[in-house]
Amino acid sequence: MPYIGRPIDAGDFKIITLTEAFDGSRTDFTMSESVGTPYQLMISLSGVIQHWDSYTVSTTTLSFSSAPASGETIKILKLGSVLSANVPSTNTVGISHLSTAGIAAKFVYKVNDAGNAWELGLLEGSDITTEGSFFSNWNTVTANLTSTLTTTKNRMLVGPITVNNTYIWDITGSGELTII
Repeated sequence: MPYIGRPIDAGDFKIITLTEAFDGSRTDFTMSESVGTPYQLMISLSGVIQHWDSYTVSTTTLSFSSAPASGETIKILKLGSVLSANVPSTNTVGISHLSTAGIAAKFVYKVNDAGNAWELGLLEGSDITTEGSFFSNWNTVTANLTSTLTTTKNRMLVGPITVNNTYIWDITGSGELTII
């Protein structure tokens, strides 16, 4: 009966051969095919399937932990290809796909100031764009603070701002900050 269903997307089964013969002392052998992980292989030495911890692979090199005896036979079956993790296409992940696990309150994923990447940061008043929305800001600087302003966003604070003791509030950048 023929196979009914979706075809294999990647990889296949291949017989791999070795360039060198077993001589009882050699442990490293050159394979006819590149391999990414020992879990891709099923190796039979003289009819005995070998466990993954009895050999390692590095591209086309197969290394046994102990040398196979002279005259032993080997059969190697490559079981498919190593695949990369799936990466979603550009602009296909939305809010419903993101998890909030492990994110502290008041932190959000937002577009950075350059507009070219996501970052995890505090929600700022200037990030609110919905008409009629309310926000609050701090009114006392209790530690040294640097605020970098950019020309891509307007910044605004409302109410009196007190800088305690000998703390310094350094405002840098080329953007605008309005305190009302």
